[in-house]
Amino acid sequence: MFFYLDYRFKGTTLSSPKVVEKIPEPSELHEQHLFIQCGPQRLVSWEFAGDKLLILGDPIFNANKTIPASILQSSGSLDESLLYERIKGHYYWFFFQDQEVRCGTSFGGIFPIYYEKNDHGIKICSSAFYLAEQKEHLTPSKRNLLERLLFNYTFFDSSWWEEILLLPAHRYLHLDKQGAGIEGEFEVSNYFGQVEDRSKDSLERLGALFQKETELFFPDAPFAISLTGGFDGRTLVAASLKANKSFKTYSFGRPGSSDVTVPDKQSQKLGISYYPIYLDQKYVREEALEAGNNFLSLTGYNGNFGRPHYEYAARQLSQEVDYILTGNFGSELFRALHLPGVMMSEALITTFSAKDNSWKDVLKLKTAQWDSTFFEKELDALISDLEQYQKKRNDWDPNHKFYDFVFNEIFRKYFGPELVMQSHYFNNRTPYLNLEFFRELNRTIWSGVHARLFEKMKNKRMKGQMFYASFIRQSHQKMYHLSTNKGYSPAEVMEKWRFPFLVSKVVMKKFIQKPEMDSNSVEAFFRKDYKKLAQHISPQSPPFLTKHLQRSHTEISRGQNIQEWVRFYSILVGWEAAQSAGSTISQSTISS
Repeated sequence: MFFYLDYRFKGTTLSSPKVVEKIPEPSELHEQHLFIQCGPQRLVSWEFAGDKLLILGDPIFNANKTIPASILQSSGSLDESLLYERIKGHYYWFFFQDQEVRCGTSFGGIFPIYYEKNDHGIKICSSAFYLAEQKEHLTPSKRNLLERLLFNYTFFDSSWWEEILLLPAHRYLHLDKQGAGIEGEFEVSNYFGQVEDRSKDSLERLGALFQKETELFFPDAPFAISLTGGFDGRTLVAASLKANKSFKTYSFGRPGSSDVTVPDKQSQKLGISYYPIYLDQKYVREEALEAGNNFLSLTGYNGNFGRPHYEYAARQLSQEVDYILTGNFGSELFRALHLPGVMMSEALITTFSAKDNSWKDVLKLKTAQWDSTFFEKELDALISDLEQYQKKRNDWDPNHKFYDFVFNEIFRKYFGPELVMQSHYFNNRTPYLNLEFFRELNRTIWSGVHARLFEKMKNKRMKGQMFYASFIRQSHQKMYHLSTNKGYSPAEVMEKWRFPFLVSKVVMKKFIQKPEMDSNSVEAFFRKDYKKLAQHISPQSPPFLTKHLQRSHTEISRGQNIQEWVRFYSILVGWEAAQSAGSTISQSTISS
């Protein structure tokens, strides 16, 4: 799926969209044309009162409802809240009115929109690298690099280049002959709500709503559901079984890991088809390096080398199905996020949890570990922008402040690359990212929005599993008693008399059983191929990057800090790829 628009402010009226079979070469591009390549996705359009609404992607809606009439405001513009509620799924949207065009993305902003604007017009594209190829001069964004090194992804709306920006989540571009601007009034924080129901009775009501909403996500074409050892995937399996749907389940992992052994055994017990994707030595030896490089290139180098198995799995599954349903975003709705890692760096947690200005010192210290001189201006600007960001939310509940960032940034920047990559092969439908369900969930005590910021007490974090357990009990009694790879079943979460069994199994899992090591073969792949990845790096890289690259060889060979080096190599390879894009790169900026 791809789109590109070169809009001239003083030009003629925008021509009808041009659907192309392949991404056009630069010589084929024309001003005032919207080029669209559908890929595995589709293009849906509605016309009404001289206006046109185009949806590119995998829109999910109730065919019995009149879409345009339900999402228009009295002024004639789109109501974003109603758009997100009525048309679910992941997509781009374009709204044509007279000589005006608006374009944006679906709830969560999972699919990115990049733009490059000057006095004469604006270029908009689903790919930042494609935009970069149209530019004669590009300035590498040191600010973008700094944010990635500190947070694992960008905090704000920069791209690899200063001239190209990322459209904020839940905002849209408004284009007319006067110019282009960013507009939009939707605020996800308006849906955080207050706890109106603290009883377990609300679980049954939420379960009925989730079943009703999830049934909209079941496609007519063949599909598979991600079934791991956890709760969110098996909840979708329970919903599908209740709806009498035919589907496959799948998961990936090293042979013998619980991520494949548990789904295999339980699919047999449930009488449903299971498709295992083994990340064995053959995969490490023959597939992982290509999959890792593909993952990064297909995501515009926003992914990382910690997830090559996702690309490998997508290639395998695309031969079997046209759609998958996954539990993406589910856990983040119900539980309090708390641990540093790829999704949340220590710098990010400190920025949100510090009760004073100590977070500034932490950012300065961590930047100094890279190169404080190289990033001097960028660090000052980042701290200033973070101060403004925090100031706008000073009177918010701390967890609400963080969840606003989760929905506007973490979802699209951590999960987004995964779904962007998969869109090259099929559609990933994610029923948990559903505005209507999110609103109702936040009226209950079961929502992670109402937890304590970075809650560390496990008994309080397990509250988020109550919805899963309750839903599975309502939907499929057999699944209700099947154990997860956490060592306990939904029944032991839900029923008080089973609490001693739950505690004993949690203790056994944590302190007695050996933890599974490298279940997705990431470390095996990286330790085998990191020297090949290092060959991407050019001599013109900033000295501090090459210095850290040299240190990495010693630590990786000793098996030290592997996850940290996986993230570093991902950022470094992306930085190098960005330097190679476009006609001319500003070398003075790179070396300064």
